[in-house]
Amino acid sequence: MEIKNNYKFFSFILILLSLFSFFFGFYLDENSAGGGSYIGDWIFLWPNLKLFVDNDFYTAITHENFLTNRPPLLYMLHASLNPFVDNAITYRRSVFVLSLAVPILFYFCLKKKFKEKDNLLLILVTSTIFLSPYFRTSSFWGLEENYGIIFLLLTYLFLNYFLQNKNEYDYKIYFQLFLLTFFSSLCIYFDQKLLIIPIIAFLSIISSKKRIGIKLFSIGLYIIFSLPYIYLITLWGGVFPTHLTMSRNLMGQFYFEHLGYAATIIAFYFTPFLLFRGKNLFLDIKKFFLKKNNYYLILLFLIYIFYFLILSIFLDLDPLNVETDTGKGFVHKFSFLLFGENFIIREAFIYFSFIISWLIILIFVNKNLKNSMILLYFFLVSIVTSPLMQEYFDPLIFIITLTFFSSKIFINYKNATILFFYFAIFLAGSNIYYYNLLS
Repeated sequence: MEIKNNYKFFSFILILLSLFSFFFGFYLDENSAGGGSYIGDWIFLWPNLKLFVDNDFYTAITHENFLTNRPPLLYMLHASLNPFVDNAITYRRSVFVLSLAVPILFYFCLKKKFKEKDNLLLILVTSTIFLSPYFRTSSFWGLEENYGIIFLLLTYLFLNYFLQNKNEYDYKIYFQLFLLTFFSSLCIYFDQKLLIIPIIAFLSIISSKKRIGIKLFSIGLYIIFSLPYIYLITLWGGVFPTHLTMSRNLMGQFYFEHLGYAATIIAFYFTPFLLFRGKNLFLDIKKFFLKKNNYYLILLFLIYIFYFLILSIFLDLDPLNVETDTGKGFVHKFSFLLFGENFIIREAFIYFSFIISWLIILIFVNKNLKNSMILLYFFLVSIVTSPLMQEYFDPLIFIITLTFFSSKIFINYKNATILFFYFAIFLAGSNIYYYNLLS
């Protein structure tokens, strides 16, 4: 009992520290993800916002100076509803306040999934979101990433409300279904890569035991909610503006090397959750290697590595100029810090990281079909996206793991504390890296 009380007191201190660091980071104009500051992504965002403030929506959406790799909904909402868009400082403050909806909604999602856990423990897990470099940078600099996460969390809540509603003839279930399909559709309107969220919601509705009329109603709603996006694609001639000059590419070609880098990023967020399985981790690892079928999955990835070794493709993918070598996640950047321009050792280190990351993913997912399909989506997205940025996965993988994933996760104060320090170290490392890089 005394040990538990000590954990609770320590947890309370950690929660306060995470909140303090979040507000203090905003005060210091922190740039822990590299895309912050007035010379970062702000140089695209602020002119984009001004286009919508100073013009009608059609003109702004089709304007040659509208540079974005996301749909324009957030700019439309800010221009219409945000009274603070005329000043950069007040605008940033307004987005900072709006971003606080993420941890609040995240707490309610955790409360929905882990009903038996006490509030302080769930608040401790929730506070970990304040340590995400990408959530912080987007919150501090008024960037685009956090809006889709808000509606992802709303989707999770209303999906649970809908599935748990046993009265299929009451008006409430139709209202819940309307909000579920609406919120999940909005995820795409804020960020295209969140297409996985309406897919999960739709498949959950169709595979549920609800009557056929409700399922048909959901199909109709999704068709209606897709029409504005279809119209946007016709205006742009694709999912991005046709005049886009930013260094983004989607579906232009396949980037199979991104599979390995995506594995390292995803495994980074899975690693602390290996302790949340409620079993002996070493026993889980032993059981994994005792199953012969797992060796086929390992062999498949080794063939992938061998493919790059044979083609000697690593040197072609890694220019000597470190600063222009964009994306690829933390392992790629860490390899530079450790080995500089020694390509042979860096290549060995990165490929070894690919293999270890693949093993972590296989052990954590443990052949769960739903989780495997979600991860397959992210791997497929990584193949067609360039550059591949860690911000596309953070804090998304962390949140999805604790919400939409079907894995049995057992939360206690010890594990939650380890999780907190794991991401605190990551945040500190990110701040040091970008401070040294950009100073």
